[in-house]
Amino acid sequence: MKKFFPRYKGSYFCYVLTFFFYFMAMALFGSVLSVYLTGIGKSASEMSFIISASGLFSFAMVPAVGYLNDLTRRPRLISTLLLLGVGVLGLVFAVCRATWALFLLDGLIMSFINSIMPITERMAGQSKYRYGALRVWGTLGYAVGAQCAGVAVELYPPMVLFAALFISCGLTALGFAGTEEKGEKKAEKAEKREKPPLSSLVQNRQFLLYVLAAFLFAGCSGVNMNLAPVLLSSLGVSTGAVGTVLFFSTLIEIPLILFSHKYMDKFSGKALMLASFAIITVQFLFYGFSRSALVVVAVMVSIKAIASTLFQMITLKMVRNLLPGSLTTTGLSVINSLNSVSIILLQNAGGFVTDQWNIQVLYLCLAVLTGLGMLLALGLPACKDEKVFS
Repeated sequence: MKKFFPRYKGSYFCYVLTFFFYFMAMALFGSVLSVYLTGIGKSASEMSFIISASGLFSFAMVPAVGYLNDLTRRPRLISTLLLLGVGVLGLVFAVCRATWALFLLDGLIMSFINSIMPITERMAGQSKYRYGALRVWGTLGYAVGAQCAGVAVELYPPMVLFAALFISCGLTALGFAGTEEKGEKKAEKAEKREKPPLSSLVQNRQFLLYVLAAFLFAGCSGVNMNLAPVLLSSLGVSTGAVGTVLFFSTLIEIPLILFSHKYMDKFSGKALMLASFAIITVQFLFYGFSRSALVVVAVMVSIKAIASTLFQMITLKMVRNLLPGSLTTTGLSVINSLNSVSIILLQNAGGFVTDQWNIQVLYLCLAVLTGLGMLLALGLPACKDEKVFS
């Protein structure tokens, strides 16, 4: 064991474990959660209420964890504790049926998962391996997790799904134990001497403009992620097939991430953000106007993941360009936290619209909001000086 760990620490394999099983855990819990909740008898409003807990809890949890990480520089310890919480609470979630209990559990589980995301993004951007070579394993993990979740919800008792979540969290923690940042020891000494100046966040107007544009994008994208399975189910697609659609739609991310070094540092953050808004708006218009399951599936498989994947990488790019390096994790966490508020608002509003009219009307409303977001993105700075993905 003593000879094995030095070889394991910092190896590519430990990053594969981390990214694959972290995103697999995320998909196991969240990808078909809306279908799971409606399957156990929850209405659209109740389902939206439960899922909105993710945003409410993440609003407080994500920036707190991000700031704690920037101060302590203990990402492995913090992530391991959060993963342990996700695994245990997931098992409790499997046996609960009360709406308020599910609300609380969903909030805790998703806020823990979301709090790890900025840590993994920073890890991918600062490790000795290229961003795309690491992050692509997250895409594969999410795709596998979505497929497994769809099959598990349709064919097996709930405990099977949440036991898989527990195992995925354990393997992610094992991967985290071996990760390290490029120049980690020097960074720890430097960052311990200087506390991140939080006031620089609110004083940076360019950063605030990006936060506002991201607020609209993330809210609409989050609602889409939660309700896309419901949309497919409303068109007659089975739960198992929903998992398959999500599996293939996620695989589209692979070339985007794998070749991110070819284009992410060549185009400005503004141009990339405008492209993301345009893609997601077109997607919502198809969902709103089409009543054909075949058309919706084709659109979902071909472009669903493109906009959200670009947005995630754009956020890392913008934060690295607009904020000092000591605030990378904090900046990512603040954006994720405020985006959670957007998801809270739109998820509950979406449940109301779906109950009163239908899910197609909801998607047309989301298209209007992303169109407004595109107008905001026109004022974003270029942000292409810092090389993050090369």
